[in-house]
Amino acid sequence: MKAAKRQTTGSRIYAAQKSGLLMVWMLALLLVLTACGTGGDTNGGATAQPSAVASASAEPSAPPDTEAQSSPEAQAAAAFPVTISHLKGEYTLTEKPKVIAALDVKFVDQLIAVGERPAGSVVAGTKDEFPEYLNAQLGDVKVLGTRDEPNLEAIVALNPDLILMTDFQEEVYDSVSQIAPTVVLDFYEDWRDTLAVIGTITGKQAEAELVRQAYGDKITGLREQLAAKLGDETIALIRPRPEGIRVHGPEHRTGSILYEDLGLNVPAFVQEIKDDTSVEISMETVADVGADHYFLLSDDLFAKEAEALAGSPVWKSLDAVKNNRAYDVNSTLWIAYYGPIALNIIVDQASEALLGTH
Repeated sequence: MKAAKRQTTGSRIYAAQKSGLLMVWMLALLLVLTACGTGGDTNGGATAQPSAVASASAEPSAPPDTEAQSSPEAQAAAAFPVTISHLKGEYTLTEKPKVIAALDVKFVDQLIAVGERPAGSVVAGTKDEFPEYLNAQLGDVKVLGTRDEPNLEAIVALNPDLILMTDFQEEVYDSVSQIAPTVVLDFYEDWRDTLAVIGTITGKQAEAELVRQAYGDKITGLREQLAAKLGDETIALIRPRPEGIRVHGPEHRTGSILYEDLGLNVPAFVQEIKDDTSVEISMETVADVGADHYFLLSDDLFAKEAEALAGSPVWKSLDAVKNNRAYDVNSTLWIAYYGPIALNIIVDQASEALLGTH
C-alpha cells in the first residue's frame, strides 16, 4: 500500500491598520483559526472538533491503521513479491494466490497444516474422494481427477491463478502450464522442504516453521520411548502386491519415517536395499526379511493380496506373527499423502502399536 501524500496549506493574515476596525479584526482572526483547525477539509465542509485536533497533536506516533498493519492478512501481504525456485525454473508471485490447484494430495495436507486450503485437488485413489482424515477441512474443494490422471477440463473450469504439481505428472506439464502458472516440485522431496515452499507461497512461513518444530519435538520424545521399549528389536515395512511382496527400505519416504525419524532398528535384509526404495520378494521367501515386528500395508486396491499373505502358512509361521507383532496399517495413508498431518498420524499409529498403547 502506498502511503498517501498530504499537502499542507498556509494562510496569511494581514493586520488591520486602524484601531476603529478592532471588531472586524477579531472576527477575521476567528475565521482563520477555524480554517486551520479543519486542516484543509475535503469532507463536504464538516469542521473538526477541538478535542480531535488536540488528540491528533498529542499522539502523532499512533497512525490509525497500526492495528490493520499488524493483522495476519497484512503480514502475509508484506511477504510478497517472492520468487519460487522449482524444477522448471523460477516463478515470482506478486501477491498471495487466491485459487490454488493441487495435483498431489500431499499439497492439500501441507496447505491445511499452515491454515490454508486449495480451491481444487486431485485424489490419491480411484474414487472421487478426498482422504478421510482431511474431509472435515475440505468443504467445497473441487475434485480435479486423480494424481495419475489429472482432469484438465476440471482444472480449466477452476480457473486457478497457481497450480502445484510434482514431476510425477511430467507428461501433462505442457498442457497444465498453459492453464495457469505452474510450480513443479520433486515428488520425492523431503516433506519439510515442500512445506517451506508452501509457507512461502502462502505467506505463512512462520506457521510452516511451527509445524516443522512441533513434529521434531514429537518424534524426539517418541524416539526415546521406543528405544527404551524395543532395545535391539527390528521393524520391517511390507506391502503385498500382485507382482510379489514389496519390502520398503530406509530410503523409502515412509521407511525414513520409521528408521530415521523414529529411530527404529533396520533388519539386515532391509539394510541391503540400497539401489532403490524397495524390493520385491516372493511369498515363499518372506521369512528371509527376519524382522521382529512387521507393519503390513494394505488397502482396497490390493486387499486380495494382503489376505492371501495373511492366510499363508509361511506368514503364520513367523515368530512376529505368532507373538502378535504384525500390525495392519492403511497403505494409502502411510504412503500416498506425505504431508505433516498424515505423518503425525503415522508416527502415532506406529508408536502405539510398538509401545502397546493401542
